Amino acid sequence: MKLAKKVCLIGRFAVGKTSLVKQYISKQFGDKYKTTVGVSISTKEVLINDIELSMVIWDIAGFEQDGHYAHYLRGVHGLIWVLDGTEPESFEILDIISESIPEIKQIPSICFINKHDLVDEWRVNDEDIEKLKSHNYAVLNSSAKTGENVDAGFNKLAELMVS
Repeated sequence: MKLAKKVCLIGRFAVGKTSLVKQYISKQFGDKYKTTVGVSISTKEVLINDIELSMVIWDIAGFEQDGHYAHYLRGVHGLIWVLDGTEPESFEILDIISESIPEIKQIPSICFINKHDLVDEWRVNDEDIEKLKSHNYAVLNSSAKTGENVDAGFNKLAELMVS
């Protein structure tokens, strides 16, 4: 069986959304920051439980204002929340978007706490992380730079979308 599923990455600017996609698709990391304008779309084919899944990955520009994501999320099958362990403010996006788009809670989702390669610089605490887990997301510490948990997170979302 073949399926195509739309996946959106959500997070503030500079949390590593584009770098995570690049690491997942091509196993590459670039040190130079490039701002995403609008949306960048990539595709990755994976095999999950004998299902050929085409993940159509929408890397959406960082959260800017209320209502920013609403039109991008039409027809979405899976969400990847990307937070930055060195920037506690990046955690606020979950509540902001969940309040403005309540139906988002019904969409299969995972959460990357990115920049784990900089764990010595993390400014989040156990309480912040436990709050994330209370949303019932799979929460993974990740590093787009080293590749830590990148494949695991995308594959976990793929499993959630086909189950």
